[in-house]
Amino acid sequence: MAVAIHQLHASQPAPTDRGASLFSPRRARRCPLPSSLETKLLAYLLSWPTVASRLLPEPDSDEHPRSHQPSRSDRAWLRKPGPSTKLALRIIDIIQRYGQNSSSSDIPWAGKVKFLPLVEKYVKNNEPVRMVLPAFPFKSPNRVDKVLGSLPDLGEELALMHLNGLCESIREIYEYGATVTITSDGLVYNDLMGIEDSEVWEYSTAVRDIIKAKNLRHINTLRIVDILGTHESTSKDLTREEYLAHAGCYRRELMAKFEPADFDSREAVRNDKDICMTYKGYIKFLTKDLAHSRLTKAMMDGKISKRRFKKAIEQLALKMIIRGKTFAAAIAFKCANYVRLSIHASTGETKLTVPLIPPPNGGYIMTPWHSSIAVGVDGSFRTVHADEVRDTHELMYRDGRPYYYREKSPLYDLGATTLKVEFEYLYPCGLIIHGIPDAAGVKPSFRDVDAGKLRALAQLQSLVVLRGFAETTNREIFISRAHELGEVQPWTFGTLQQVKDSGRKDKLENNVTSSEAMAMHYDGVFKYMTQKDENGVDMLDVNGNEIKLQKPPKFQFFTCIATAPKGTGHTLFASSRLFFKYLPHPYTVERLEAVRWRMDTDGFWDSKIANLPLVVRHPVNGTPCVRWHEPWPASKTKFSAFQTTIENDSQEICDVVNSLLYDRRVTLRFEWEQGDILISDNTAMLHTGTAYTGEDINNQPYSPS
Repeated sequence: MAVAIHQLHASQPAPTDRGASLFSPRRARRCPLPSSLETKLLAYLLSWPTVASRLLPEPDSDEHPRSHQPSRSDRAWLRKPGPSTKLALRIIDIIQRYGQNSSSSDIPWAGKVKFLPLVEKYVKNNEPVRMVLPAFPFKSPNRVDKVLGSLPDLGEELALMHLNGLCESIREIYEYGATVTITSDGLVYNDLMGIEDSEVWEYSTAVRDIIKAKNLRHINTLRIVDILGTHESTSKDLTREEYLAHAGCYRRELMAKFEPADFDSREAVRNDKDICMTYKGYIKFLTKDLAHSRLTKAMMDGKISKRRFKKAIEQLALKMIIRGKTFAAAIAFKCANYVRLSIHASTGETKLTVPLIPPPNGGYIMTPWHSSIAVGVDGSFRTVHADEVRDTHELMYRDGRPYYYREKSPLYDLGATTLKVEFEYLYPCGLIIHGIPDAAGVKPSFRDVDAGKLRALAQLQSLVVLRGFAETTNREIFISRAHELGEVQPWTFGTLQQVKDSGRKDKLENNVTSSEAMAMHYDGVFKYMTQKDENGVDMLDVNGNEIKLQKPPKFQFFTCIATAPKGTGHTLFASSRLFFKYLPHPYTVERLEAVRWRMDTDGFWDSKIANLPLVVRHPVNGTPCVRWHEPWPASKTKFSAFQTTIENDSQEICDVVNSLLYDRRVTLRFEWEQGDILISDNTAMLHTGTAYTGEDINNQPYSPS
């Protein structure tokens, strides 16, 4: 096993403008367009004239008379959307990637027609794009089979970071960014579920604490009191006592002010697809939510029949439909021009369903307040009911309360019994192992960690960080530990690569030792070794030339000597596992495995390499892994420029790969701390570093080579 080792004197800010559209014309189909305005918006939305022509109805058909056809001037206008429309479309594309709708239509999100003009208006006014999501009410009352307690846990933490990542992705292509406003609907439903108002207060307060602690600056919260205008002048100072004293009044006032007149919930369930899906979801989760309630106990004791129990659940679901309709009207009143997000299944015509913790393969959506989080030994996150994983997973605690389930594995036993550690999972991937000082305040030594288990964890999790350990910046110990991980693959100049700005700006300098941003890549793209036969003799081809094989290192091994100012100097690690989880239609693993690409570069790395596979299989677990070097034109660098070309498929694959490798659902933006040890699986992860500035070039964050 080969290991490339690095000594970090710095980290690096992320290249932006990663908003390429992932919409595929193959997914479009003809659909009825009720007005020329919607025809314009839909064609705007798709932006490609060929796609727009497929969506426009046939002229003079019975279903679509000529009066609904766009005029010649309309068609000319459609082909030339202005800058604000193009940018709005890119923003809508990003929002859509986070969605999951239930619709028979082949169009990914029919609601684009509704929300495009709203987004374009924000763009024209140079304002943040505003989205609103009613969510985060309270934990399920079933704390036996479903959830871990009454307070937020890892599920809410991941969900909030997921939403903040959506906004950060928009900010990368639009300088005014975006916000998601969370409107907690706890007081809307809690009395129906037997949840005390005090629990709603404690849960909502803890959610806001996570937002603050994680610095999720694009997430806002909106309470019922803010919608009603109650305590408006002092809403930020609303105390627990005031809240509890008036909670019932807030609920009654909400219903009195916003409950739709003559709304028939049964009729709505029969005729409205979105409401019907929400109703069915209520029926499904209420049955388990109330499994330990007095109602269920009465049924189990034979005091009421199963039929009556089912009727009671249906009646409760219908009451929740009425409350939900009322709250939706209140949100529409307060947030009239916001892009509407939802946690409920939807056709997507009036809102976008956003899984807060996306399930595999677009499966059933579970919210963190109706589930527990199960972390796989590979670092994957799943929403589950607690009773599903108790035998296979270990319950983990944070700050003295249950926080998530972790798949059982001996790999988490990292060393001597005296070694005390805590585990922290990062979003969207990665694991930090924190060393816990002893009673005297002495940090555990880096030397006490089992190298074999650390390597095995890195192969499964792809990226593992040791933080809070002693002796991590000692050069001799660091190199010695690298040899314990496996065979160290030397650089051309020696064992250890120290990366910091050399101050040189000429074409023949290595960009690794500069303060520039780097392309997304894997280590060892230029690393070739002569193939040996069974006797260790160099093998030659028919022309007598040595046969060279690419041999990238299996791992990267880092220590951080110095860091950048807080909030800057990130190194980006892109996960192949997540890349393929979010790979958009119509692309598949099978298609990408057949793709070959070539790279042409000049300067320090001067070379031409052809027939490179885009996908390789992991040597240990057999999972598909991305092998790629991002195109890096001369306009981005003073050093080696890289031209990347797809050899046997569409060049559009370049845009798809580059976009997904910077997607915040796929790529960790890692912020270094002095003394960090990081081991990354160089097959399963790609990486890059962002540009940095500073007067003292020897103490700046840097990117690994």
